[in-house]
Amino acid sequence: MINTILVPTDFSATAHNSGRYAAELARHLGARRIVLYNAYSMPLATEMSWAILQTEELQKASADNLAAFKQQMEQWAGADISIDAISDFGFLQERIGDIVAETGAQLIVMGITGGGKLEEVLIGSNTTHIIQHVQVPVLIVPPDASWQPVQNIGWACDYKDVAHTTPAEDIKQLLLQLKAKLVVVHNDEDPKAFDPERIHNNVLVAELFQRIEPRFVLKAGEDFTQAIDEFIAEEHIDMMLVVPKRHGWLERLFNRSHTTRLAFHSHVPLLCMRAAG
Repeated sequence: MINTILVPTDFSATAHNSGRYAAELARHLGARRIVLYNAYSMPLATEMSWAILQTEELQKASADNLAAFKQQMEQWAGADISIDAISDFGFLQERIGDIVAETGAQLIVMGITGGGKLEEVLIGSNTTHIIQHVQVPVLIVPPDASWQPVQNIGWACDYKDVAHTTPAEDIKQLLLQLKAKLVVVHNDEDPKAFDPERIHNNVLVAELFQRIEPRFVLKAGEDFTQAIDEFIAEEHIDMMLVVPKRHGWLERLFNRSHTTRLAFHSHVPLLCMRAAG
């Protein structure tokens, strides 16, 4: 059950958009608390006195901006959801795990900004680090994504060892809270080729979610991102779900050479859940 949502922010337009999405999502989940989190760090400086002065200014700016953002979030979230704010000295990637533990957050909602290849490598690697080093799901909200009730969740499944790696209970709980349907998609370059492993794992997925009764879609094509884009449009998907693993075609989404392409180029939020086991 998701009761507390953590929203990291750098006060950019993209971060504000993800905050607004988190507020609406919290209302539909029945969550009771949102925690806004800003991490700031000491700038590089040759003189310690100058560094201390700059750090004090950053601390004040962080606190002031959080206060303003909290006020805005309270309007979006409504009176039934409490909004807390944490200003923290340190780096987001290093502190996020501790903040999750301290707040008891069950979900992280954060924005991501598209751009050139260098920007995607830098931001994508940070996002990847967070996904890999926290124990709770991470929802990545694209800058142009606006809230709409989540009716269909698309799960990009690689059909590899699904019996041991699928966080089935967490997925079921999310579907129950959102009153959403599950649509399972698999991308295959040659779907006509006989693949007994794919068939076997397809059956296992159906058994894991037999009471949910998910729909299954097979998308052909070598370009994974294009296949998923078509799937999202054709099936009216409101949120994509992935369970990153160390091996399989999903790994292409979460290494630096591909820089989380789905997160950057999808127009719907991307929910990353840790593999079970």
